[in-house]
Amino acid sequence: MSEYLASQVKRGSVMDLTSWINSQGKAQYTQIGEVVSDAYERYKDDADVVDRLTNAVSVYVLNQSMGYMKYLRSESEV
Repeated sequence: MSEYLASQVKRGSVMDLTSWINSQGKAQYTQIGEVVSDAYERYKDDADVVDRLTNAVSVYVLNQSMGYMKYLRSESEV
């Protein structure tokens, strides 16, 4: 499956991760900015604000990765 998907990404038939994230209505940079801004507003008074921001971005990345894997699985079934 991975060889098939790699060849499809190279051909442009399947989106790479950045293209997939950007196809969700907002650019990746904008999405990450929203995650950081939201987490900062929630936790700016906490002593561990940097840890909270790091966690928020980590969760965002994990969610994007899981969504991309779903997309790849659906494309591999075509």
